[in-house]
Amino acid sequence: MSSEKSKIKRKKYFGARFTATISVAMVLFVLGLMALGGMTAAQLTATLRERFTITIVAGEGADATFAPRLANTLRNEPFASQVKYISADSAAAIVARELGEDPREFLDYNPLQPSVELQLRSQWAQTDSIADIVARIRQAYGNRIDRIDYNKALIDVVNSNLRRVGIALAILTAILLLISFSLIANTVRLTIHSERFLVNTMRLVGATKWFIRKPFVMRNAMSGLVAALIAIAAIAGFLWYAFGAHPGSALQHLVVQPLPLGLLALGLIVVGMLIPAAAAWHTTDKYLRMSVDDLYLI
Repeated sequence: MSSEKSKIKRKKYFGARFTATISVAMVLFVLGLMALGGMTAAQLTATLRERFTITIVAGEGADATFAPRLANTLRNEPFASQVKYISADSAAAIVARELGEDPREFLDYNPLQPSVELQLRSQWAQTDSIADIVARIRQAYGNRIDRIDYNKALIDVVNSNLRRVGIALAILTAILLLISFSLIANTVRLTIHSERFLVNTMRLVGATKWFIRKPFVMRNAMSGLVAALIAIAAIAGFLWYAFGAHPGSALQHLVVQPLPLGLLALGLIVVGMLIPAAAAWHTTDKYLRMSVDDLYLI
């Protein structure tokens, strides 16, 4: 009879542990998807900012080698993401393709000057930074530059919208983190609650606090690790399902990047182990400070 009761107890215990592990895995899965969305938004922000183009048109007083030399100089600058040299003939061909008529045919000469198209790194694609870069280029090359064109209004609008989206995502992430921590901690407390009398018994027989806490902390940390691995596998399955039908798409290249995904997996493992371990430590410590009468009342 006692053997049968022991089996029932073990089944209930492992059932509770399994339920707690799956619950933590689900929370980590949602948290991981949110983090993945945030990283994708950050990557998309960087990509959009690096698409801004500054066009530097050579002046009439510049020699034929000025624009190529300027392009080579700008490629070595820390703010440059991409630099493209466009010759006068290439510029005329672009105009002819867009307007359907070559200006060289009715003018008998090419009115266009060579130019350089500069795209900035994301952190430099801000209104103030662009103004500083333009001022530096003008000061360095003077009248050899005819004009420097860029769409300031578009940059301001895009940066303003991206800033709003970033703030909204940050607030949403903070709320989700708080909810996740609370859910995981409560799940761990429920699993330890049924063993509160065991904690008290060990204390009464003279076991040290660390000796009592250690198995609870280690066990919940290992359960958190299993939950994190389940969440990582679920996220991997979600990505495979989402991009399986369209492999090699632009969105896939934006989302599926080894380093961010590796950091995400590492973060889920750390969070999955740390929060349950901390909750187990805190809960066990609370029961260690309680009297037997108080244990019956909770």
